[in-house]
Amino acid sequence: MTASVAGPASAPGADQWTRYNATVLTICIAGWAFDVYEQTILQLVTPLIIMEWGIAPATIGIVTTIARWVGLIGTLVFPALADLYGRKPILILAILGYCVFSGLTGFATGWVSLLIFSALTRIALSGEEPVGMVMVGETAPTKWRATALGGLVGGYPLGYMLCSGIALIAVPLWGWRSLYFLGVLPALLVLWIRIVIKESPRYERVTAAMLKEGLRKRFDLWSPVRQCPREMLIASLCVFFYLFTWFGWAAWMPLFLANEKHLGFETAATYLTIWMFVAIFAYWVCGALSDHFGRRHVIPAFVIPSSILLVVLGSISDPTSLFWVGLVANFLITGSFGSGLGYTTELFPTQIRGTAVGAAFAFGAAAGSTAPAIVGWIATVHSIAAGLPLLAFSFFLLAPLFYFARDTTRRELTDFVGEKGHRHAGS
Repeated sequence: MTASVAGPASAPGADQWTRYNATVLTICIAGWAFDVYEQTILQLVTPLIIMEWGIAPATIGIVTTIARWVGLIGTLVFPALADLYGRKPILILAILGYCVFSGLTGFATGWVSLLIFSALTRIALSGEEPVGMVMVGETAPTKWRATALGGLVGGYPLGYMLCSGIALIAVPLWGWRSLYFLGVLPALLVLWIRIVIKESPRYERVTAAMLKEGLRKRFDLWSPVRQCPREMLIASLCVFFYLFTWFGWAAWMPLFLANEKHLGFETAATYLTIWMFVAIFAYWVCGALSDHFGRRHVIPAFVIPSSILLVVLGSISDPTSLFWVGLVANFLITGSFGSGLGYTTELFPTQIRGTAVGAAFAFGAAAGSTAPAIVGWIATVHSIAAGLPLLAFSFFLLAPLFYFARDTTRRELTDFVGEKGHRHAGS
């Protein structure tokens, strides 16, 4: 499915921020934040659900694990549909999907209905994230693309703090179900998208060229593997290394601080809240540095020291030292996420970008989801601290991956399979 169309032409506004691409970024950050808001609810209300329904903690673990695996359907299918029907309509569909099912989750009466609604919500959530990332990657200015992608993933701590902040007010007044009912509100984003957002100009240009060439679009989940095998391997490894480390870190850090380091729940929660707030700026800092100096230099500069600090963290007992080492480690780990994961959108042509990014996220997330279980096994036999070197090793492997991979800094995105990227004129 290769088009014999002329090389890439810079889209209007490719060199600078415009009202359009800034609005796209803002909406996608909001979408990402609301995604994380919904994902955080179950983490916060688990003790209340266990008490109300009289179920074992392991049952909630099963619900979370199965829902995450079912969500991989959305990771594969929604981005592929975005290649067929456009980024805008699929973004709207995904947001509506997780709003509806999030609201329905509030009516769950037991762990079975909770599992069903959570799994359906995860399908839509898992689809929205890569589609939003593709949309931002295709509309951001070429020389600020890493900054934009970093800011997009910066919606993660925003969503986390939004959920925890609302929970402090809503749960005492209306109970834990209110958090799910309030999850319907992001549907207002759909109205905003329909009114102010156009389809990705790059996607429209490719679609018009394919129609002119008489080429048909097909729903083919394996086309990126056949047409871009090297890029698929790099993208899948990138997602795996990031998510394996993050899933293991996020799942066990609260218990590590509260119990293993004897800080207690309140102190551990305070540490994590401060770390997450500071992380908001980390995404923008790493993105801006990546745009200026190049990903192959900046990403390793973030991941190598953070890998070392992860190992060091396990041997620290002093609360003050734990706070500062953890703060720096979390800053470096989260900071590289946006421009690092966003790199996957830059490896593929517009023609198959959604399908390819979705497949890479599905492969990487499926493997990365094993981290909580593996670290949990190590913690059972030894300690959580004993599992940190494994997470550190996974993160460290990102350094050679980015150093030797193709540099996309200030290069125009390609549109068709077989097309070569061109260096941005102002670089």
